[in-house]
Order: sequence, then C-alpha cells, then structure tokens
Amino acid sequence: MNLTRHVYRGEVDLPRILDLVRDQPLTCPHIIDLPWRLSSPIINEGRDAALWEDTDGQVVGFAAWQYYWAVLDFFILPDSQQHEMVEREIFAWADTRFRERDEERGRPLPYWAEFRDDDQERQRLIEAHGFALDGDEEDHHVLLQHSLAEITPVPALPAGFTLRTLAGEQEVAAYTELHRAAFKSDSMTPEWRARTLHMPQYRPEFDLIASTPDGSLAGFCVGWFDSERHVAQVEPMGVHPRFHQHGLGRILLLEMLHRFKKHGADRAFVETNVSRIPARRAYESVGFQQVHTILRKGKWMSHLRGI
Repeated sequence: MNLTRHVYRGEVDLPRILDLVRDQPLTCPHIIDLPWRLSSPIINEGRDAALWEDTDGQVVGFAAWQYYWAVLDFFILPDSQQHEMVEREIFAWADTRFRERDEERGRPLPYWAEFRDDDQERQRLIEAHGFALDGDEEDHHVLLQHSLAEITPVPALPAGFTLRTLAGEQEVAAYTELHRAAFKSDSMTPEWRARTLHMPQYRPEFDLIASTPDGSLAGFCVGWFDSERHVAQVEPMGVHPRFHQHGLGRILLLEMLHRFKKHGADRAFVETNVSRIPARRAYESVGFQQVHTILRKGKWMSHLRGI
C-alpha cells in the first residue's frame, strides 16, 4: 500500500490530525496541549509540518518540527499495517527538513526528539533513526500530575485585582506583551495567540487572566481538556515579573484546577523544564507531584554538503 504526504494546511487538516492524536497513548508527549503547539507561526508557514495518508485517505502519520521547543513532534496510527512504512517516511522527511534548516541557517545545530521515561518503545524508535546524542540534564522536562479528588481552595486575590477569562481577540495584543515579559522571550506573537482561540479544543473558561486594579494584565493560565480521557493540562502559565510576590500564580493554578474538576477531569498535568526550579515549586505548592521525566535524544545533520 502506498502513502501520500501532504503539507499541513492548518485549520483545514486540523480535525483529521486531532483524530489521529486521540488514538495515541497518554505516554506520547503533547497529546493534550498539541493545539497550543500547532498554533505557532512557523508551523503554520507550511514547511515544518506534514501528514501522511493511506490509499483510503486516512491520516496514518503526522510530524511537526517544533522550532520554538527545538523538538520533533510525531504521531503514528497505532496498530496500523503500515506502521513501519509511516515511521520511515516521517523520519526521512524530518532528516530532509533538518538539512534544509542547517543550510538556511549556515551552521549546524542538533535536533531533538522526546520520549517519556517509561516509554521504551518510543525511545527505541527514536534511537533507531539516529537520535543518539544525550541532551544536557537541564534540558529535560518533568511531568507533574495533580489528582483532582481534593483541591486546595482558591485564595483571595490581592486588593483591587481581578480574576477573569481572556476577552477574546481584542485582548490578544495585551496578552502577547504579558507572555513575553513572563517568559523573557519574544517568541509569542498576536497571530499565534489569536490562532489558539480557533482551535476545536479551545474553551474560553480555561483561558484565565489576572488583572491589576488599573486593568492591565498581570498573569495568565491556559488549560486544555480532553473530555474523552478525563484529563487536562496547563499550558502555559506565567506571571509578570512585577507581580511575582502577589501570589497570582497560585491563585490562577488553583482556579484552573477547580474548573477542570467541574468539567469532568480526574487528573491534571503540567510540564516544565527541570531547571525551572521556581516554576516547579509553584506547581508543587498547589499539589502537583512529579510522575515522569520527559527525556530527549538528539542528532546532527552536519555531515551533509560540508556544513
């Protein structure tokens, strides 16, 4: 049976990609927060994501080079008769794209693929395709989980502050500035944030904002909910550096957890870099506990064309 590769076309292909992702096990990274990642600008330029169809038109594979996280996301339909063929196609496409990026950049960089510490099958698959370079321990991520059986009550806000949901696209520009300040990065764009609002899984009640007495934005917490698995994930959460001592992160997280539970979630997850100690402490302070480490293996493509 033959496979056909197509460039990912954003919202046109999204429902079919999400059908594929629903069949993935929970051990697979980013099956809950994938809408956030697929909203990024570079993915939507059309060169860094592709899908594969079988002869019946079913999507059996999807891959995306996630520039902002420096990692290859990939998903293969479980138990597919063409599993090995899809696997080869995905990694061949990825290698080609990595070489192109090295050439465009003019210098080589390592490329990474992720696996959860208990997913030996995915680790073997990644290593079989040449991802053998061990990343620095500080580049690993930790996956934390919170059972929603019992949740600490939400503390009171500081005087004059407000907790509410994002005011749609009219507040996207202000959110973008807050996000950049919270993460000390200019990667977030209004286009990226606006695109998340149109994702099928987006629910406004899980898009929280903390605002100051003068109405400016001080903190945010975005949640994603998988109603079929009854699990949810926080991605992302941040507070402007000027307001780190106001307890806003704790308030946002606890409010989000209560909302997850109200809508039927049994567990909530959050992922953060192992070196982000303040973030880990904030999550643990509201009841999250580390359950897994997200490891990564890398490879270089610099052997081509003298790079």
